[in-house]
Amino acid sequence: MNDKIKLNFAELEQLLWNTVLETFQQAMVEILSMLDKYLMATRDKKRYEYKEIKERTYVTMLGTITIKRRYYWDRDEKKWVYLLDEALKLNARDQVSSCLKELVVLWGTKGPSYRDVRERLKDLYGYQVLSHEKIRQILLQAADALKDAIYMNEKPGKKQVEALFIEADGFWTGVQEKGRKTKQKRETHLVVVHEGWERRQGVGENADYRLKNPMYITVTAGNEESAWEQTRLRLAQRYKNLKETQVIINGDFASWIRAGTAHFKNALYQYDRFHLKKELKQVLSGSKEHIRLAHEQVDQNNPEGLLKVLSKAAKETKCLEKMLEVLKLKARLEEHRDSLIDYRQRLKAQGLKVSPDWRGMGAAESNVDRFKLRTSKRGRSWSEKGLEAILHMLGLLYENILHNSIKQLDLSLGEKVDNEKLVSMSAGKVAKVVGKKAIGIHQAGFPALDRGTQGYAKLLRSMLNDCTVE
Repeated sequence: MNDKIKLNFAELEQLLWNTVLETFQQAMVEILSMLDKYLMATRDKKRYEYKEIKERTYVTMLGTITIKRRYYWDRDEKKWVYLLDEALKLNARDQVSSCLKELVVLWGTKGPSYRDVRERLKDLYGYQVLSHEKIRQILLQAADALKDAIYMNEKPGKKQVEALFIEADGFWTGVQEKGRKTKQKRETHLVVVHEGWERRQGVGENADYRLKNPMYITVTAGNEESAWEQTRLRLAQRYKNLKETQVIINGDFASWIRAGTAHFKNALYQYDRFHLKKELKQVLSGSKEHIRLAHEQVDQNNPEGLLKVLSKAAKETKCLEKMLEVLKLKARLEEHRDSLIDYRQRLKAQGLKVSPDWRGMGAAESNVDRFKLRTSKRGRSWSEKGLEAILHMLGLLYENILHNSIKQLDLSLGEKVDNEKLVSMSAGKVAKVVGKKAIGIHQAGFPALDRGTQGYAKLLRSMLNDCTVE
């Protein structure tokens, strides 16, 4: 019996997939053709003078389709128009559908590269749908359109919270410049703002937490004020009474991070524990005992004890250069000793209320890794515009608003046109007419039975007719 079926499941699956795509492409063309005829019959003949039919190729979620629609001279506006394009809000120069653009933007943001998106589409449809450059242009266009529409459903400045937590850090990406032989790099400032922590899963020591309502602001370096100006602007869109809100800024010792306290009335800076321990380990390298003691003092929030460890390490080292390095770090930490104490202890010392849900800070490093994975860990170089675009889209992605933002963007850009009322047929009526007259569903027709490659059509007909395959 097995020799009667000469194809495997994978081949059958691929055949049906290709057939479904082909069927829906035909249905799409049929629907568009019918709507174009309807528009011609119901148009204002005094205004629109019919001239000719022209073809247009359009890349959709169903694959590439070619449609024919009628071209008119608009006597009132004195211009050439396609009534079908205007009625369906199709940009005359746009060759990619909105749904496919949405998919491309999501994949281009989440995926490792624009070329990866190109190959995914190629695997899906069996041929190259879009070039990686076209995919990049689509993402740039979406990023530009979304810059001024980050919180479309959120009323500005209506939310009030007890405290805001800010994690700040920087990372480097390659600069794309023609003619340069040496690789250049550009720093990006990342500011992560959140309202605290919420339990994701588990209990007790095994509990896993995530940031509550995180907000991601990325600014390419060049102006230290810019990162905090952007942060203030974004916060003002969501929160009110920022002057009364307690702000805790956590980060390494970069001057641009410490400068953030000047932008908020009630703000304190905390030296990030991860970066502090990393720097201590580097400066005290060669003495595991001094590193252990220094880390213990950090964990115990004991600046005085940490400074004593550094003094002892400086005295015991035999290398003049190493001693100077230790003393330099000691002087810097001594100047900012308050930043070495956990923010919760400092707030309690000021008589302020500290929520039991507040946790130790240090989310910047993990978030930097997520941004670096897409922008710098694979050795890529970026133009300034391209980098700003992908950083902006990544921020929206990690805030879990990218998908809805793209959908709302399509709606917000859908300007009303004079011909909107021309298409009065409902979707149900269109589907009913096309289903009966175009596809032949009521007759149980199946396109794969009439055409196909490698003898599949003949095979399927034979199987349905309950006869053997020769």
